[in-house]
Amino acid sequence: MRGKPTMNDVAIEAVVSLGTVSKVLRGDTTVAGELRERVLAACRSLNYQRNWIAASLRNRQTDTIGIIIPDILNTFYAMLVEKLENLASAGGYTVVIVTTGEEPQRALQRINVVKDRQVDGVIVVPSVGSSETLASSIGSDMPCVIVDRVAAENPYPSVATDNFDAAYQGARYLLSLGHRHVAIAANTPRLWNTHQRIAGFERAMVEGKGRADVRIVGMTVEEARISLEGLFRERERPTALFTSNNLVTLGAIGALRNCGVNVPHEMSLLAFDDFEWLRLLRPAISAINQPVDQIAVEAWRLLSHQIGGRQISHPHVRAAGQLIIRESTAQRVQIGKRAGAW
Repeated sequence: MRGKPTMNDVAIEAVVSLGTVSKVLRGDTTVAGELRERVLAACRSLNYQRNWIAASLRNRQTDTIGIIIPDILNTFYAMLVEKLENLASAGGYTVVIVTTGEEPQRALQRINVVKDRQVDGVIVVPSVGSSETLASSIGSDMPCVIVDRVAAENPYPSVATDNFDAAYQGARYLLSLGHRHVAIAANTPRLWNTHQRIAGFERAMVEGKGRADVRIVGMTVEEARISLEGLFRERERPTALFTSNNLVTLGAIGALRNCGVNVPHEMSLLAFDDFEWLRLLRPAISAINQPVDQIAVEAWRLLSHQIGGRQISHPHVRAAGQLIIRESTAQRVQIGKRAGAW
């Protein structure tokens, strides 16, 4: 064989049709396993490399998707991106990942960067203040799924935790331990998911006749630490703290240690978002777990249906959070007993 191998050469080598080769190279999962292996073996034998530019021109697709998130250092978003990238790769897609840094103007610029790459679709976690202009920024023709920070008015399919119910259940758990003055530390109510968490928390506190103490502590770990140190030094501080996301939880841990507040005997701590490091701390931290696997799978399903022109029967998915009880939450009556690790 002279020159670079072609798809036709691969089809002859594998003894399959040209259409079967095309499907395998596109990541089509409908091809039988034995046929797929024959095609892939032929590609390796011939050292065949697909001409992605030519394929894109033929199919009017780039087999690329964009993932737009506020911050890759946020553990929840890092886990989400990893799982989405794995799903996209299994489907034959490459991902372009950009961050917006919680800045609406930068979010617009980064969306344009992704669109300039001629991606086939985007998965977006909006930054603060960008939800209102999202539709005009992305456009009506671009397949898109909004994840986590969905707005009240959703122009696109969306996937998120049922934030209201998760926070409601978390607050009811703290009430069941005998806590009556409970604080929730939140980044900003301008974000839909945070707004829903505050609302669920407040509903449970009203029903349980507790004192709901809502503290807006900022968007960064350091802002949360400084704000919560002020709370912990107040004369009538709460006996339980519910942190609204993993960055706020990190700030709270620093503030609790700096102020010498013992967990759980002086203050119970419940976190929204569960990660490996919460289990490694002593005391291990109780948490509301967001089902990131389910969120990623549903987001990919909704996006791939749009790209493939398939009908979507349930465009808005709300996944249930799970309460995980560890050592950082305790009965209110235990206050005054022997101090623990903190």
